[in-house]
Amino acid sequence: MLKNRYLSMATLLLISTHLNANENMILDDIVITATQNPELNSHETPVLSDVISAESMNEKSISSLHELFEQTPGVDAKTAGPGSVMPMIRGLSDEQVLVLVDGVRLSDERPGGNHILSINPKQIERVEIVKGSGSVLYGAGAIGGVVNFITKKAKKSQSETLEISGEVGAGYESNQNAKDANLHLEAASKDLSFYLGADKRKTDNIQSPDEEIKFSDYDGETYWGGVAYTKENWSAEINGWQTEADIGITAPRTFKSDYYKDEKQSMLNSKVTYKGDGNFLEQFDLQLGWQEHNRHRIREPKEGSLVDINVDKESKTARAQFVLKPNDAHRITTGVDTFDESLSSTRVMKNLPPAAKFNGVPVMAPSTRTGVGVFVQDETEIGENIKITTGLRYDTTESKTEGSAAPYFITNQRAVTNDDISGSLGVVYKLDEMSNLYANIGRAFRSPTLIERYFFGPHDAPGQDKGNPDLKAETSLNSDIGLRLGSEKYQASLGFFYNRVDNMIRKILTNPNVTPAQYIYEYQNIHDARLYGMEFDGAYYFNDSLSAFASLNLADGENTTDNRPLNGIAPLRTRYGLEYYGMLEAYESVLGLSAETVLKKEESELGIAEKSTPSYTTFDLYASFIQEEGVNVSLRIDNLFDRTTYDFLSYGYQALDYASMGRNVKVMMDYKF
Repeated sequence: MLKNRYLSMATLLLISTHLNANENMILDDIVITATQNPELNSHETPVLSDVISAESMNEKSISSLHELFEQTPGVDAKTAGPGSVMPMIRGLSDEQVLVLVDGVRLSDERPGGNHILSINPKQIERVEIVKGSGSVLYGAGAIGGVVNFITKKAKKSQSETLEISGEVGAGYESNQNAKDANLHLEAASKDLSFYLGADKRKTDNIQSPDEEIKFSDYDGETYWGGVAYTKENWSAEINGWQTEADIGITAPRTFKSDYYKDEKQSMLNSKVTYKGDGNFLEQFDLQLGWQEHNRHRIREPKEGSLVDINVDKESKTARAQFVLKPNDAHRITTGVDTFDESLSSTRVMKNLPPAAKFNGVPVMAPSTRTGVGVFVQDETEIGENIKITTGLRYDTTESKTEGSAAPYFITNQRAVTNDDISGSLGVVYKLDEMSNLYANIGRAFRSPTLIERYFFGPHDAPGQDKGNPDLKAETSLNSDIGLRLGSEKYQASLGFFYNRVDNMIRKILTNPNVTPAQYIYEYQNIHDARLYGMEFDGAYYFNDSLSAFASLNLADGENTTDNRPLNGIAPLRTRYGLEYYGMLEAYESVLGLSAETVLKKEESELGIAEKSTPSYTTFDLYASFIQEEGVNVSLRIDNLFDRTTYDFLSYGYQALDYASMGRNVKVMMDYKF
């Protein structure tokens, strides 16, 4: 099955290897997420990782998380509209990729399969993406990888007087008639700093080259702020944000409407840190988090009909972590974390065939999930060239539901507990200051979510999604091996991975022989699945101004019980192009031309009920003019030649045959002071 794909991969590598890849790779970017070690750069960790800064996003006029994920090597994005996106790492997505905000688990699951990350791109200082198992440090859920959004905060100041800075910006996109306005203010004086910000974004529907995509609009605002205090070795901070939006969900062309109404997510987190003076205790952190997520979905299949669903979820998290330095050769990170989730729902149905049966029946009975984990990680230096990272973690998670009266499918109280051990062993062998070999093996664990166990409600397409209270927990064994090379002229990395997942959870159509309105998609365990692939990216610098980049992602997977391809695996994708850096008066200018080639998935590579997409190549053009203070301008044209393309991972294509966005011209401006 893979023969044609590997031949295509080899051909593309021959074309692009002399370019070498990665517009995102910056060697001096610090990765905290991968190992919790701020002294390590992204090229020094035992797993592949990427750091995307706000500056890089501005240079390339990235205005959405979908764009950010798609332009990161080894990462894809599932989408059902402009406000609906989830990262996919190495063929795994949804709850198999752990999403954090400032190190706190983000409550982001949705009924019906549409996942919307409520974090606003304008909040982001940088994004750290770890590919492969991250369960030792972050707990159940990090089977495919970890995405950690680090939000903007006030910079600390040594001045006795109050220093104020900030930026105000606006943007426009032609395709959706999208308008955006944002503000971020910071103030600091000696030990105290605080910040606040806001963003307002409104769009019309997406325009493909062929038609307008109904219910793909967005209208929302985000507010954020925080305060920090530092005194000698101690620091404390409180940060919070809230997003509220009306979010269109791509639906059949005959529908009257389908959207999330007043979708709201609120998050508060606090952190106390103690930094030692070179003693045994290097650092101690205590972090508390709270989230409330209110989801209100309104679906109107036809005039006078209605499906009105409210799902409310509250989450609390706590984490205590110690970093110990018993000697120069060892750095030990250990601690305990816990989470508590509670979820309730309501449902109203009118003038639809099943209304008499399900009107007033919750899509989920009141349910809770709690978890506790303890962990330890040791980073050991052996000589000057070898660093070994080992880790061990134990998790226990309990899920409960109160049940509800029939026709809800669970009519009595149910409870289940999952517990397991995760671990990892990684090694980095330094070849020189900018090159190394790395290898890592990790075991991960994920307990089913409340949605996967207890949800019973509308599927995105015709039919119903149904939870499974008897689901088993997923476990995985992930192996990575690769090479990173660097010099003054080039940077490159080549990595291979193999991931075996036991009891993988997937939604399965259980009754394909009935009419679509009667379809039941049930969450089920796949006894044994395997995923494997490779990632390549790097850059070649012709001189101080001109560089070339390329990246390539390949992932594949099968259900080893029947050797059928797994659903939801992205086609082979490669990005390549040229960038020019220079100075124009006081502005640092960046000019870039990039292309993306996506190959067709053959019939033998498709999962159950999946449709193939044609191969395509699109071109993007971007420019930015940036300075420390004053006016900055970024321009971008996506899909330069307005090609008709189809996104394999898009619900809008797989269920409804919608094409992807056509040409889109962006203009972004901001004023820094």
